[in-house]
Amino acid sequence: MTPRRFLTLDLETVPDEGLVAAVDGEPDRPYPEALRRLLDERRSRSGGRTDFLPIPYHRPVAACTLEAEERDGVVRVVDATAWTDRADDEAAFLRRTWQRISGHTVVSFHGRGFDLPVLELRSLKLGVPAPRWFQGGRAEGTEEHLDLIDLLSNGRAAPAAPLDLYAKLIGLPGKEGVAGPDVQALYAAGGLDRIAAYCMTDVVQTWLLFLRYRLVEGSLTRPGYEASVASVREDLPAIAQRGLPAAEARLLEGWMERLTPVLRGVA
Repeated sequence: MTPRRFLTLDLETVPDEGLVAAVDGEPDRPYPEALRRLLDERRSRSGGRTDFLPIPYHRPVAACTLEAEERDGVVRVVDATAWTDRADDEAAFLRRTWQRISGHTVVSFHGRGFDLPVLELRSLKLGVPAPRWFQGGRAEGTEEHLDLIDLLSNGRAAPAAPLDLYAKLIGLPGKEGVAGPDVQALYAAGGLDRIAAYCMTDVVQTWLLFLRYRLVEGSLTRPGYEASVASVREDLPAIAQRGLPAAEARLLEGWMERLTPVLRGVA
């Protein structure tokens, strides 16, 4: 029997410098000032509630994936990847990501509302085709994309919470030291390694949260769940050493060492 394959995905983004300049309409204005004016406008329009920019502004600077295969009631980690925008150009990253998604069930946290729309719009910008995704995986309710924010809020019938809160609910560390709003400042300071490591920890916690959800909804038995969590604890460190750039692998290794006692409790 062909194993079911899963791909957990997360992106970290910064504002698209060219789009910010185009919307600002003042080519001589320095980018930091143009961005500050745009964020101030967003904050003013929301009554001070948020300065989060609409999806078309977001440009990926880091992306991480965790791949797993399900056989005989156990889901084992088989691969992990990390990309940053210093590794290769964005169009190549997009083509590779759509290829990786093909044949997998995507697992995400708020991926339907953010990560996948970002990939779609960046593909629109750069002219990168993704026919299989648009013809199948994009449809709401498809088994090709399981978004935990929808699963855990009963399709948004209940108010959704951040990943950090759900992670801590089941005993995981949640956000440690870096959160989404920090990415722009880290990127400006050249901290891509920290961004990628933060991205990977979100991927791992999303995957562990998904495993716990499957235990609760009944598609994993208790022994299958425990073996699947054990695969994260035992298999991921070696996979990360093979599949991640050295700096990101070291940062993830340190995080996994702190997580190992937690994972024993989670299982």
